[in-house]
Amino acid sequence: MAPQNLTQSPQATTTDEQISTPIDTSSTSIANLEADSDDSNDDTDSAIGRSLLSPTASVQENIYNFLEENGRSYHRYKEGRQVEKDRLDLQHHLCGLTFEGLHLAPLKTVDGGLHNVLDIGTGTGIWAIDFATQYPSAIVLGTDLSPIQPTYVPPNCYFEIDDAEDPWVYTRKFEYIHGRLLASCFESHLNVFKSAFSFLTPGGFIELQDAAFPNRCDDGSWNGSSFEKWMGLVMKGAKIFGKDWSSVSKYTQYLEEAGFVDIVEHKFYWPIGTWAKGAKNKKLGLWCKENFFSGLQGFSMAVMTKALGMSAADVDMLLAEVRAEVESKKVHVYVPM
Repeated sequence: MAPQNLTQSPQATTTDEQISTPIDTSSTSIANLEADSDDSNDDTDSAIGRSLLSPTASVQENIYNFLEENGRSYHRYKEGRQVEKDRLDLQHHLCGLTFEGLHLAPLKTVDGGLHNVLDIGTGTGIWAIDFATQYPSAIVLGTDLSPIQPTYVPPNCYFEIDDAEDPWVYTRKFEYIHGRLLASCFESHLNVFKSAFSFLTPGGFIELQDAAFPNRCDDGSWNGSSFEKWMGLVMKGAKIFGKDWSSVSKYTQYLEEAGFVDIVEHKFYWPIGTWAKGAKNKKLGLWCKENFFSGLQGFSMAVMTKALGMSAADVDMLLAEVRAEVESKKVHVYVPM
């Protein structure tokens, strides 16, 4: 798609972290996260309970038709991405703790007000529902590959099955387009961003809140670890599948190429586990660990068995070692956001 005239091009807010190599064991601190000297496995000082958010009520059960592979559920519509409603809602809470709100873009400055909002890759729809509740004058559309959203939603919120990589055929444009944790979703993020550019009103915003792969370790504590091995293998396997999981580091480049201007990048960090000092870091780390553990087997198994030819037993053994390293607090790994 040909970009619009830059004098009328929408603005963009994007979050990412520049990472150039799959495995980086540099001792130079990037995140300014300091390891706690207390290596005990007691997480009670995190000030957060162990319970997870319960899944939202879903649409009619007879809509669901999933494939089972290696004990996991996958979408039948354009096979591929796992249905993990609990984890997606957990991620919403984790993002809320991190960003202290639903968005960072200065939406009140959008010329003409906020009328139409699009949430691509909406998942369980929890962000779209919360946004529609907070902005009742906006019509919020959430799209995803599977109908896993609740039946009862605010009157200004609705959902459609759609693939953001297909040509966009909306009959209106949007003042704000939101996408969260899409790093592993698309074969071409650039094409999706070009579509978004064409469907934003002049002066509108796109905001991307995403986790940068690979995970990082600044102090060398993961050198030679199972975690470092796992990270290298999943990045390699994803590449064989034609997925660039390091794409978040290229978001700014892609957005510029799509035609966006006034791009702003905010950097946050999620410790995996409660190894980092500070009450908020420990709280984020505990929730991030829950998120990581709940998705680890699902997104590792398909990549490692299909792309790399590993046996399911070998994958399970490696993942058990990774979990043990995270629980020990001796491997200081974090997710750049």
